Amino acid sequence: MEANLYCELAMEVFLRMQNPLPFDVYIKMSEDKFTKVFVVGNTVDAQRIKNYVDKGADRLYILKKDRRKYINSTEKVIRKLLSQDNLSLGEVGFAIEELSEQIMFEIYEDGIFDTDSLLRVQNLTKTYIKMLKSDVKVLTAFMKMSRDETYMVRHSISTGIISLLLAKADNNTNERMLEIICLGGLLHDLGMAQLPPELNDVDRKLTPEEWKLIQTHNELGAKIVEDIKTFPEDVKEVIKQHHEQYNGQGYPKGFTGDQIYYPARVVAIADAFSALTTRRGGRPLFTPTDALDILISERGKYDPRLMKVFEALLIPARKKAA
Repeated sequence: MEANLYCELAMEVFLRMQNPLPFDVYIKMSEDKFTKVFVVGNTVDAQRIKNYVDKGADRLYILKKDRRKYINSTEKVIRKLLSQDNLSLGEVGFAIEELSEQIMFEIYEDGIFDTDSLLRVQNLTKTYIKMLKSDVKVLTAFMKMSRDETYMVRHSISTGIISLLLAKADNNTNERMLEIICLGGLLHDLGMAQLPPELNDVDRKLTPEEWKLIQTHNELGAKIVEDIKTFPEDVKEVIKQHHEQYNGQGYPKGFTGDQIYYPARVVAIADAFSALTTRRGGRPLFTPTDALDILISERGKYDPRLMKVFEALLIPARKKAA
């Protein structure tokens, strides 16, 4: 079979899998030759893997058609990993990288954006996630959002990717601006780590008191990073302002229109779309087209010019659904 039928596994995730495998696993013998080493129903055997590694096969592969099964299997592994209190920075960084790869695949698989757009931002996203991993305090706070499940981290990574897609579609070429927008998207909900985890329950309506608590997460997130001398002030403003609304009905300051920092206006759209479409329990909450319809119905909340750019980005998904 041709090499393009396969995709590489994260070795560290695979070694942590305990349950019978729902997919076949291969090693690469040559450029276009793969050999099956685990079959559906097998359990992970670390010694067998070591034997293959000793023979020079340092990578594992699955068929691309099984990628969704792999993502579902790794969800439990990463959730368990991130629930530990004594994580090393290497483990945390690895978890973020694996989740970002999965989310990029999910966005591609769901047909939300065209392939060329995704390819243009893939390496940039990796660069900014690498920057995120370089700061211990920010990285620790970021991972605290995954106390009970990985949804909040997945949503944050998705928001960063979509923010970057929107910024590029809006003809932003300045590296500094793209950095602010992507990091702002990645870290916009940092303050949620300070709030009770039950506030993330999407299956019930929040009480007025709980809603007031939610509205403090912008300032809480800004406080987490304010003592970090190297942390960009511009990104802090995105954290503070990403829930401001173009019509002035947002929080915490009630800014209107161009009073809202441009990167925060980009992240606001990406945040709302990601919250509606990020997979939870193995499936998206809304289809991309339904999510876009919801944003359009709330058009007054968002920069109208940026919304037109975003709608144009979603054309492939809308055509696919038609």
